[in-house]
Amino acid sequence: MLDEGVVAAPEDIDLCLILGGGFAFWNGGITPYLDRTGASDAVNGQRFLAPGVASVS
Repeated sequence: MLDEGVVAAPEDIDLCLILGGGFAFWNGGITPYLDRTGASDAVNGQRFLAPGVASVS
């Protein structure tokens, strides 16, 4: 979605999943969750958000 320009920023995906998809809001959205678990680094090669943004590290 980011590569194809469907959304402007990762935060837009978080908002859609929380409000429309019922994703657990206490996780902060899907992108901070993927950053915390290391999945974004493994698949994407980098974090979606800068360290400290919606994360504890």
